[in-house]
Amino acid sequence: MRTILMTCVAAAALAAAASANATVIDFESGFAGGVATGHPELVFSAANGGGVQVGNFGSQGDGESLLIGGDSDGEYLKGVFNDGTHTTLSLDFGNDDPSFTNPGDLATLQVFLGAALVGQSTVVLNRDDVMNQTISYNGLAFDSFTFAYTNAAGSPFTGGGNANTGLIEIVDNVTYAAGGGAVPEPAAWALMISGFGLAGAALRRRRSVAAVA
Repeated sequence: MRTILMTCVAAAALAAAASANATVIDFESGFAGGVATGHPELVFSAANGGGVQVGNFGSQGDGESLLIGGDSDGEYLKGVFNDGTHTTLSLDFGNDDPSFTNPGDLATLQVFLGAALVGQSTVVLNRDDVMNQTISYNGLAFDSFTFAYTNAAGSPFTGGGNANTGLIEIVDNVTYAAGGGAVPEPAAWALMISGFGLAGAALRRRRSVAAVA
């Protein structure tokens, strides 16, 4: 029991360390007006050249938020990390205007390692034009991502008509695991392996005692 408890404590410590390593970009300071390079670790851009801008967009954002400009050419957000790979990412999103969306339309987050797509998450838009939804990814390592409002088939919105026209994304509270994600340090791995080894040895000893009895 004691060795199992030690192992559980080690695992809890690793989880706490991963949480402590999280970086949150809320755009509340140092991002006034236009954003050219974003956070030193993470560069934001509009994939088709429409530009990005920080401002207060009322209930469509959370205080100061990031707007991805251009709403008629399938524009979407691109983020590139300068500090290596990560394994977790989440962001809040708003401006899912019901006048410009259809039921079943999506928020789509894709993560890449180099040019290779390694994962994707989607959330159905609640279409209330308020920033009250979050999308996240937790899995394989990645070094860049894209975020777009898309139709149910996954195609970014483009101009044309009153529904499924271009739709400007507004995002906030971009959160990711710093330093390559929640990958334990070698010392932590050693502690876990030691704990599992001790637990296994204790189990074998109890079985041997039972066999003698």
